Amino acid sequence: MSGERIDYGIERQRHEDFVGRAALLARLDQLLISDRTDRWVVVTGGPGMGKSAMLAAWLAQREAAGAVVPHHFIRRGEYDWDDPAKLVSSLVAQIEERFPDQRESAADVQTHPTTRLVAMLTRVAANELRPRGEHLVVLIDGLDEYDPPAGAPTGDPLAAFLPHALPRGVSFLCACRPRHPYLPMLETRDGELVRLDLDDPDLTADNDATVRGLWEQAAPPLGLDARFIDEAVARAGGNLQHAVMLRKHLAGRPVAERRVERIPRGLAALLVKLWQRIATDPLTVRGLGILCAAREALTLDELGAVAGWTDEAQRQAFVRDASELLVETHRADQQTEYRLHHDAIHAHITSMLGPAVVRGHHAALARQLATWPAPRDATTRRYALRHALTHRAAAGDWTEAWRLAADMSFLEAKCRELGAHEAEADMARVASRCRASGDEVIGRQFDELARALTRESHWLRAAPEAIAAVVWNRLRRSGWSADDIEEKLRISPGAAFLRVRHGATRESPALVRDLVGHTGGVTACAVTPDSRRAVSASRDQTLKVWDLESGRLFATLEGHTARSGR
Repeated sequence: MSGERIDYGIERQRHEDFVGRAALLARLDQLLISDRTDRWVVVTGGPGMGKSAMLAAWLAQREAAGAVVPHHFIRRGEYDWDDPAKLVSSLVAQIEERFPDQRESAADVQTHPTTRLVAMLTRVAANELRPRGEHLVVLIDGLDEYDPPAGAPTGDPLAAFLPHALPRGVSFLCACRPRHPYLPMLETRDGELVRLDLDDPDLTADNDATVRGLWEQAAPPLGLDARFIDEAVARAGGNLQHAVMLRKHLAGRPVAERRVERIPRGLAALLVKLWQRIATDPLTVRGLGILCAAREALTLDELGAVAGWTDEAQRQAFVRDASELLVETHRADQQTEYRLHHDAIHAHITSMLGPAVVRGHHAALARQLATWPAPRDATTRRYALRHALTHRAAAGDWTEAWRLAADMSFLEAKCRELGAHEAEADMARVASRCRASGDEVIGRQFDELARALTRESHWLRAAPEAIAAVVWNRLRRSGWSADDIEEKLRISPGAAFLRVRHGATRESPALVRDLVGHTGGVTACAVTPDSRRAVSASRDQTLKVWDLESGRLFATLEGHTARSGR
């Protein structure tokens, strides 16, 4: 399988007790199954209104009926989940699983994510869907949680993974906040856009009925009467997250404290009340702060090591006192891990802690978890490769960030295990952040190292073990002295490679990267008016469209019977 499927079982666990909204689920069936019309369907609603729960419930129903729905859940801060390349790779893997005869080629894997997804969907639509009279739905939850990396084009961030036109026989089901700027971008795409807004006043009764269903499930074990349920429904304002968090809170409180008049009105008020209780406990506040800064869910051992908890009682006290704010999931090796239950919780806690405290948590994660050289433990090593630079940058520790970035063993491991593009993009993000911090000296070093990785990315994709050689020589040709390079880069002792003695070069300083893919000479090239794409013509009888930000191939146009361009 050319793609790499991500298992979203841990995300779907959050919504297993979802009830209600039968009419809206039936409406989704009508739009996406019965009508067989290619369209964009977007479920919108404010924080906690149950967009994800509704999509997860519809997905479960379709799977129970034997259908395959390629799906992805974007979650801000969850590594892989908010990365366009990983998003598309996971969707491709799921599509290939359903249509094994339509596996993508090795060349497709190296293309721009949008191009890769469109190629797969177009091939499946032509060879599988239309001949069988079938329709494929692709589900992507959390569009509003996708934040493009610093420096990425801002004209249409969704172009990083969503197609501009729907292949015939394919629809997309998505979720987003109601006034998010990505909605107008979807409206410009080819295909009908249908929006189901959970904040619509016409859905007030349905929202209340859904919240009531959740409370009626909880009433017997919690000993709640009809009056309490009525008031809890009224004060939730149709917000499912309010009901879920309040239920978990009450489950940990004495029966005498389960009183109607103590129920806050609305999700924001509930978050304020829960924080007021938790804020008096430094242990719980520290644990939640670390989870806010962490880039992935953490086990209690990992969390305890970062927080400085010395015994099991402290770990269990944290889980007990913060239970209503946490999601408990399990890794492949069955270790229990924890993360914050909802993006609204993350936003509230971050605002309460303030930037200085959050920076301190990033520093603690860098010292205790995202270390390099990393321990032999595969999970810890993966976390360090993914996030060690991010945590040091977020902590504002530029000296330590540079020490790590200049470690060729670290960069080689990133290129080998995560891919050259990930190493390049990570360095570019850190360089941008360093410049913004005002540290001019180290900022210039980061910039030049990022440019070196970009310039040599075509080599590093094929031979990550050569990173010390290509970076050393690239910096030398960029004007660094041999002494500066030896002083600033951390190269394994005894590393042997040919070194440039003199930095003279005929290359233009405007050269950014090599675009590798043509099998014949290039005879012409043009850049699109928005400066985001380049089109090259070649003697190999193709035109190729390139994404200039990433260097990835966006499309290959075939059909010429002689060389292209002049």
